[in-house]
Amino acid sequence: MASLKRRTKIAIGLAAVLLLGIFLPPNINGTRFRDKLAPALGAALGRTVTIGQVKYRLLPRPGFDLYDFRVADDPAFSAEPLLMCGKVTADLRLTSLWQGRLEIANLKLTDDAAPPSLNLVYLNGHWNLESLMLRAGQVPTAPTAKRRAEQRARFPYIETSGGRINLKVGPEKKPYTLTNTDFAFWLAAEDVWHLRLEGHPVRTDMNLNDTGTVKLEGDVQRSHELASMPVKLNVSWEKTQLGQLSSLLLGQDRGWRGDLQGNAQLEGTPANLHVTAAAELGHFRRYDINRDSMPRLRTRCLGDAVHGMLELKCDTPLETGGLLLTGRWSAATPFDYDLSVVANHVPLSVLATFARHARRTLPDDLTATGDFNGAFGFHSHNGARNWHGAGMTSPFVLESAVADKPFPVSSIKFHAGPVESSPPVAARRSKLPAPSPSPAPQADSLTIDSFSIQLGPSTTLEVQGNLDSVGYRVSARGMVPLEQLLALGKAAGFQAGAANFSASAVVDLNVSGPWANFAPPHVRGTTHLQNLTAWIPGIKDRLLLSQADAQLTDAGLVLAHINGQFEHSPVAFTGSVTSPWSCQTSPVCQLEFDLHSDTLAITDVAGLFAASDKGWSLAFRSDSPASGKLPEFRGKGTWSVDQLTVAQIPLEKFTGHVEVGDQALVISHISAKLGGGSATGDWRTDWTGPQPRHTASGTVSGVALDRLGPSAPYAELLTSWITGKADLKYSLHFEGTTAQEMISTAAGRGDFTVAAGGSRVLLLEASRPLRFQSFQGSMELEKQTLKVLPSKFRVENRIYEVSGTLSLADKQATLKMSNGGARWEITGAMDRPRVAAQPMTAQTTSTHPR
Repeated sequence: MASLKRRTKIAIGLAAVLLLGIFLPPNINGTRFRDKLAPALGAALGRTVTIGQVKYRLLPRPGFDLYDFRVADDPAFSAEPLLMCGKVTADLRLTSLWQGRLEIANLKLTDDAAPPSLNLVYLNGHWNLESLMLRAGQVPTAPTAKRRAEQRARFPYIETSGGRINLKVGPEKKPYTLTNTDFAFWLAAEDVWHLRLEGHPVRTDMNLNDTGTVKLEGDVQRSHELASMPVKLNVSWEKTQLGQLSSLLLGQDRGWRGDLQGNAQLEGTPANLHVTAAAELGHFRRYDINRDSMPRLRTRCLGDAVHGMLELKCDTPLETGGLLLTGRWSAATPFDYDLSVVANHVPLSVLATFARHARRTLPDDLTATGDFNGAFGFHSHNGARNWHGAGMTSPFVLESAVADKPFPVSSIKFHAGPVESSPPVAARRSKLPAPSPSPAPQADSLTIDSFSIQLGPSTTLEVQGNLDSVGYRVSARGMVPLEQLLALGKAAGFQAGAANFSASAVVDLNVSGPWANFAPPHVRGTTHLQNLTAWIPGIKDRLLLSQADAQLTDAGLVLAHINGQFEHSPVAFTGSVTSPWSCQTSPVCQLEFDLHSDTLAITDVAGLFAASDKGWSLAFRSDSPASGKLPEFRGKGTWSVDQLTVAQIPLEKFTGHVEVGDQALVISHISAKLGGGSATGDWRTDWTGPQPRHTASGTVSGVALDRLGPSAPYAELLTSWITGKADLKYSLHFEGTTAQEMISTAAGRGDFTVAAGGSRVLLLEASRPLRFQSFQGSMELEKQTLKVLPSKFRVENRIYEVSGTLSLADKQATLKMSNGGARWEITGAMDRPRVAAQPMTAQTTSTHPR
């Protein structure tokens, strides 16, 4: 019975406590607590504290909820609040309540609507938090985890969730901030605070999401002076993407990729701090390169910061060698520094790997033997910079599968800062023209002394260069085999479309460019080519150039003074060709040319493309079954020929604008002399369909038909039918790859006028050859049949009308002629036609007056 009464009393007591926890807190006057709590906190912090609202709670743990909590900053630093938080939860220690004391166990700053925001301000060498840290160090408190209460209040456990830390330097608000920051701070032992922080650095003016995580954890001891406050901190920055990091620190993505992480241990006091740090970079590459052969780079640093002066030594091993960096600079004057870098037996293979991940056009297997050593110093004081030092590589070999043979390279010496330069030894001893003067090196530049690259048994290329913070400049000179020079260019990342050729080249080249934005290099200079032999896929005979001068500009390559011909072919030409470096409208850039030939026959040109009686292999076509195909080609320009033979018809002073591309050949603005007259026209050949299609149109003026030449097709037959000076306007189209296909598919129309001529075939009256003042009419061609539309001969005071057909397949004629008083039929073989007079009916006579 007693036990039942005891349980009943306990239940009643618990119910009473529960009811008090539910109904009592809302009825407690929060304004009264706010008016007392805000001044108390302000006095403790030495800052003005404002609280919008205070709510007391009993469950689940006695405490206060503070809303719209703000801590003002020292006016000397900033007018903005030091700390803002939408909600602060303060839990009371239960043990202190039994003793009639109000002691806070936990302070938690968090609110989804208005997360905690801390403003850090740096002004005149001091931080706005310094006075708070000193004040907290002077207040006697017991460790946070102490179980029993004592005269001193126990320091609360302070934590922040999802907070934000902003940065200001003087009055300027910086874009750097830590977001989603979790922070914890408590008194871990007598006079030793322990703190823990984790946040994500971002910029307020950019959208960054992969900058990694910053962590800080360690101990800070109480001290009466900030400079003598002992600290032991571990700082790390993990999982940082290199491109996002450059955007964070520099405000711009510099185009580099890789994962970076680092950590540092700080031990000592702010006035005398020992630093141990390490960093690691993996998967380093340029943003548009997918190679992943770069070894992980690891650096370990040791240093001391004494009264704001940092001295640091960093060691970076690189396979069998490494880099050693030592530095000294002041936090108060960051642009005053002393740095030195020592390279000790750094393998050139590491530098080749770095180059492959920095330049996209380099071959995947580019490598180099040997190593380099060097020592450099960089000093800056009171705005004056002094960079100095020197280094050199061992002789090495550069090799890649894009070149048939490796390239031996002499030792390369380089130095920082301006020096008196002299022409390369090879240039002084050779007969090469003097190089163009280059800008004097700047004080902060790196000069590469002249060195040689062997490109043949007795040929070398002399190279020298200069690098600075803005860009680079490299010059190369020598008499070398062109094929080896282009192979070296491919190994160095310069793509050359030409192949299968040999030549001797005297080169004087300059390559330069800026570092920023990975801009392509500018290649300038001149090259004199001699005895060039090239094999072009799809062309039967080799191209031979006895000489040509090449000029390289920012826009492209200009080949001038070309003197070439095709081997075993009468096709020869002179002139110039211009090829741009880049183009936007097509993956293949369009060449521009101006070429001239003394004599040229279309049959000889067709012979270069393996044309025969069986047809033409059409190497222009991308689906051609021929084993050798012409490379994709686009070009336009002018071709002039003193004497051009087309289908055995001689054309003199021929000029035409030629365009090749998209599987089509267009010759426009044709102009030529023909048979004492002139000819103009246009031609187009299209290879896009299953059969090549050809179209031609133009005019012929004042051409003497008997002066076309005896070798012209049907010349003797034509002059037996018609002589005189002809004007012709024509259009013609046909298709095929053989002569028979072209002839059988030919169709077109011509409108003609022949003046002061005659005909030995048309024996109309008294069996005498016909003499006429003019012959005017039209013809149509289709299926090898030439249809003569009603046409007229004007003979003194008579007009003869003629019409009918001429079969080109069997050379048969079927024509009718008439005038007002007679009619004739011309039939039979075209070389010996029969001319028969026909009787005229009365109706016919009436309709054909004299």
